[in-house]
Amino acid sequence: MDGFSTRALHADASLSESPDVAPPISVSSTFVDGTGRRYRRSSHSTTERLEAVLGSLDGGHATAYASGMAAASGVFDVVQPRKVSLPEDVYHGVRDLVWDRSDRGMLEVVAPEDLTRGDLWWIETPSNPKCLITDLEDVAARTSGTGIVTVCDATFATPVLMQPLTFGIDVVMHSMTKFIAGHSDALGGVLVTRDESLAARLTSTRSITGAVPGSLDAWLALRGVRTLELRVLRASSSARDIARWFVDRDVHTWHPGLDSHDGHEIASRQMSGYGSMMSIDLESAEAADRFVSRLSVFTNATSLGGVESLAEHRLRSDPHIEPGLVRLSIGIEDVTDLITDLDQALSLPQ
Repeated sequence: MDGFSTRALHADASLSESPDVAPPISVSSTFVDGTGRRYRRSSHSTTERLEAVLGSLDGGHATAYASGMAAASGVFDVVQPRKVSLPEDVYHGVRDLVWDRSDRGMLEVVAPEDLTRGDLWWIETPSNPKCLITDLEDVAARTSGTGIVTVCDATFATPVLMQPLTFGIDVVMHSMTKFIAGHSDALGGVLVTRDESLAARLTSTRSITGAVPGSLDAWLALRGVRTLELRVLRASSSARDIARWFVDRDVHTWHPGLDSHDGHEIASRQMSGYGSMMSIDLESAEAADRFVSRLSVFTNATSLGGVESLAEHRLRSDPHIEPGLVRLSIGIEDVTDLITDLDQALSLPQ
């Protein structure tokens, strides 16, 4: 099975424990002794089927978690780095996680060139919320043989558009809450690595800390990933049209599909598409608030990657961001309707 969508549908087929065409949801927390399972925290059929699919799509061994932040915490728990490097633009939850550990003396935040064996280089590409691009091939070349662990949060790209492990990155992370589950109804995260020993340590530590996904969340993510490629390609196509529309309106826009984006050339090399995320700068908090409040097809809400389009005044989630920045997650609605909605929100009198 080589095709992406074929693997999304059938990579877990060998784990099927019933004649059902659709994977059944298992809700039991404990199992009869002698049957191969004992307790759900360490073994669960729905989670294992989800991990089989996600591992296949990213080219490694997957460990699923209760949330994206649980996955991020999981890799820090296992690697236990003394020093960590973060990108300039990074999801505020990960930044808070690292700062909290730094404040407690558990690690030090440094520049990439100050990392040594056992340290961790956290990459986010495209980044949240400005869609900044990191050259994965360059990072892998700089860390090869050094013992530095590289982790790439590829939530914005998804395995559809980019597979960081193929560039030599050690671990890829996704918030499954976003595109993988895809319907704004499930919480989850995943780490994927080609290193079998590291994968085993991640899974073992997850069982110890109890950061396992719930039955319903795992099942919803497994159902959602079946249509991941269709949803991502549709939304990405619309996003590029919308980004160009904003540029024509002289709105400062961050989207890697734009020739004007600083990372456009690298994104074109390491991604098969540019994704459905973008941010715009409306220059003031007041203008951003007005804009999102006027939208009707877009929903004013946080999160991203669902079938519906979302618009968020990012300052409400991240106090360190530009006050007028609005993050847009483009869904699968008709692109003409989305542009019409954006146009009326942008054109109404102040």
